[in-house]
Amino acid sequence: MNYLDANFATALQFNIPGQTGLAERFIRKNSMAFVFSELAELECRRAFVLRTGKTNSENWIRLQAFVADGIWQREPMNWKILSEKTKPLIDRFGAKLRAGTLDTLHIAHALLSGCTRFLSFDNNSNARVLAVRCGLLVFPELSAGEKGRVVR
Repeated sequence: MNYLDANFATALQFNIPGQTGLAERFIRKNSMAFVFSELAELECRRAFVLRTGKTNSENWIRLQAFVADGIWQREPMNWKILSEKTKPLIDRFGAKLRAGTLDTLHIAHALLSGCTRFLSFDNNSNARVLAVRCGLLVFPELSAGEKGRVVR
């Protein structure tokens, strides 16, 4: 399964140069399920309001239709289980990798959901690096700078 990070989902709803076309091509070519967590949904809601100034924009309605139609699989979050999965990731990688708490929660949720790939355009937060370190594939592939930050 593929885990949709909020920025990847946002790129599918807005025309973001260098991201939207790449995301659309990936979606068309990939037949594995797409997991959309409640956490990503909250982040998207904020991003969409910031971009459009509206709480119920056409972009938001389109995203919600993806979930309602089953194109994206909404994954509820069990905070207790998610917290327990996140703690060892923080303990193991927190000091060296310095991924943020929300990013670490996303990776933990992707792992708990049985995802094998993490879809994200955020190459500054170390979420993608953490995903690789935890055994997930990432799309797009890591940049040279990100590869240098992968800790063993």
